[in-house]
Amino acid sequence: MGGRGFVLLLVLWGLILLGLIAASFLRETQVNTVLARNIAENAKAEALADAGIQRAMLALLDPDPATAWRADGRVYRMALGGGEIRIQIQDEAGKVHLGDAPEGTLISLLEAVGVAPEMAHSLAESILDYADQDSDRRPAGAEDSDYVSAGHTQGAKDAPFERKEELLHVMGITREIYQAVAPYVTVYSDGGDIDLLTAPETVLEALPNLTTRQREEIKAARARPPKTAPHIDAATIRAEAVINGGGRFIREAVVSRTRSPDNPFTVLEWRHAWPAE
Repeated sequence: MGGRGFVLLLVLWGLILLGLIAASFLRETQVNTVLARNIAENAKAEALADAGIQRAMLALLDPDPATAWRADGRVYRMALGGGEIRIQIQDEAGKVHLGDAPEGTLISLLEAVGVAPEMAHSLAESILDYADQDSDRRPAGAEDSDYVSAGHTQGAKDAPFERKEELLHVMGITREIYQAVAPYVTVYSDGGDIDLLTAPETVLEALPNLTTRQREEIKAARARPPKTAPHIDAATIRAEAVINGGGRFIREAVVSRTRSPDNPFTVLEWRHAWPAE
């Protein structure tokens, strides 16, 4: 009897062990299934976001002012492929050009995104010192010797900005400050006057030469239907796709108009963006 009980106990332990193995296998299978589904949903979202970029470029070619999309950051929505795409086009000419902006405009923009006035003044002069071709330090700015003293491996560039990400190399510009100011600065416009009809509201608020009444008049003009379709030389397009199954992807592209009818746009930047925290 004792022998039979021992055998029964072994069988029970064997069944428990097999059950645990089966449960573990089932759990792993479920996890892998969820991961595979998430990968598939995110791939769908990426494809839709890329389609949104193409749709925006097509809209920029529309000659009809009644249907042409505006490049002032407003959101356009379209349903496609079991999901929704939210698309924004921002004209680069509506941003502050890093190579031509007056010091006062840089200061006002930095203050508009939350930088304290004294620091904004110092950062604006450091930005100008970083890109100018001399080694003369502005009173609150920074030149090569200041970078060396602070332990930086590189000094001032002493050449124009080629990408706005170079702001991260400017003394005093933290990643938080960069992320706050990046949507409003550019290196892709012609460096002339800012286009007030496409400028983001933060840029309008930062321009020191505009009165409150002028800002309100500009906003009212933007709300009216345009008489002609706008011609945009360069723009940032942001397309955020959300799939019904849970996938999400944000594509950002900077595109520039060409003179070729067969290839009307050149892609200057193409990146995977992330939701703002």
